[in-house]
Amino acid sequence: MDAEAGEAPLLSHQHSPNQVSSANHNGKPFNWKAPAIILAFEFLESIAYAGIALNLVVYLGKVLHGTTASNAANVDTWNGTTFLTPVLGAFLADTYWGKYKTVAISIIFYLTGLLIVTASAIIPSLQPAACEGTSCPPATGFQNFVFFTALYLVSVGTGGVKSALLPLGADQYDDSNLEQSKKKQAFFSWFFIAINLGVFISGTVVVWIQQNVAWSLGFGISSICLIIATVAFLAGTPIYRVQLPTGSPLKSLVAVFVASFKKRKVEVPADSSILFDGNDADLTNEAPNKLAHTEGFRYVYHMTESKAASIADKLV
Repeated sequence: MDAEAGEAPLLSHQHSPNQVSSANHNGKPFNWKAPAIILAFEFLESIAYAGIALNLVVYLGKVLHGTTASNAANVDTWNGTTFLTPVLGAFLADTYWGKYKTVAISIIFYLTGLLIVTASAIIPSLQPAACEGTSCPPATGFQNFVFFTALYLVSVGTGGVKSALLPLGADQYDDSNLEQSKKKQAFFSWFFIAINLGVFISGTVVVWIQQNVAWSLGFGISSICLIIATVAFLAGTPIYRVQLPTGSPLKSLVAVFVASFKKRKVEVPADSSILFDGNDADLTNEAPNKLAHTEGFRYVYHMTESKAASIADKLV
């Protein structure tokens, strides 16, 4: 590779960030009510989620009469699942549904789970009998099934909401507008304030109500908060700027390594000009830049050994 080629920038044929970030706003003007609704949704959703999560181990012990070990294991498993589901939610939002649709569909699972959790704390047949002295009958298989099914519906729902709600709020702003760009930075700060404020209120007020008044009332507050948030979110549908899904980076990354593995025995030519590198006209908002060829990534060049065939053809 000659000296001139060696000094080529790592990223070539760059598009302006403004061209990418301001695309697909459906021609709708900025409306301050859209991010305000999203912030309110996040505040109420944080109260709802924390109202379940913060006191879950206590509920499993005092109401469902689980053992300390099983309660800890169940809560850890549920927390782990809840923190993994946003990965799936982000993939669906980026590749298929878009951010708005992902939030809307996730709310169905979320609200269904919360309502069942609340019902399990109200309906006597969904709880084991009260303790008599030191004898505490454990929950039946059916009672556990109902409660944990509801919990994991909440897990699925919150995964979609947490992965797509913040980006949806960011989409309401246009980076090509200096004033909106500044407001967008403030939006991120207010979003995390909404999260922490919701958790604080839930961890003090809702948790106290659960332990000192009634579990059903505490869970009911969580359900009511999410119902109000859902109504407000859906009411704002006409004013949201909704971007179309552009594809998940994870999907593209996996495609690169699959193609590279299939051609692992192909000898990579020293002259990078004969590698298939796509056409400049094919650059899109999804992939606005090209990476310059380097020695460090030669192991992935197997997928580009022919100018005559496209990447898609190689993966079929």
